[in-house]
Amino acid sequence: MQLSDFINQALKFIERGTVDRKSKFRLPILASYHENTINQRIVIARKFDGNDNSLIIFTDRDSQKFNELQRNESCSLLFWDAGKKMQVYIQGVAEIMDEDSRVLFWKNLSESQKKDYQIEPPPKTNIQTHNDYQFKDTSDRFCCIKIFFKSMDILVLSNNGHQRAIYDFKSQKQDWVTP
Repeated sequence: MQLSDFINQALKFIERGTVDRKSKFRLPILASYHENTINQRIVIARKFDGNDNSLIIFTDRDSQKFNELQRNESCSLLFWDAGKKMQVYIQGVAEIMDEDSRVLFWKNLSESQKKDYQIEPPPKTNIQTHNDYQFKDTSDRFCCIKIFFKSMDILVLSNNGHQRAIYDFKSQKQDWVTP
C-alpha cells in the first residue's frame, strides 16, 4: 500500500463515521486538558470537512469539555476499530463555531437529540435521585465545536506486520514510522 493511500484511507474512515451510525469511527475519544489534568470522554463525530481537515462535535455550553476547550484549545481525538485493528490518533485545535452554524445544526436535530442539551440542572450538577432533572425548552446551551487536525498518527496491527504512519496537516509531511 502506498503511504498516501494509507493516510487517505484513515481520513475516509473518519468521514464515514460521521454518516454511518454503525461505523466504529463514529465515537472517538476526545481528550482535553485543564489544571494539570487530562480529561477524556467519548463524543459523536458529527461532520467531517476534508477541505480544512476538521471534525465537528456538539456539546453543552455548561459542560466540562466546553469550558476546558474554551480555556485551552489543544485537544486530541482517538479512533479505534477493533475489526480493522486500526487506531487513528489526531492532535488538534478546537474552535467554538459561530451562532449561524449553531442555529443551522440545531434545526437539523431530532426532538430527542435536542433534549440532550435542555436538561436542567446543567451537566455534573448533584441531584437527589438518578432522574431528578427536567427539560427546559431552549437551545441556548447547544454548541458546535470544530476540531482542526494538526497531525495524525495511524497504526494498523496485523499478524503479517504492523503498519504505522504519521502526517502533519500544515506541512503535509508524511512518513512511515516504526510501529
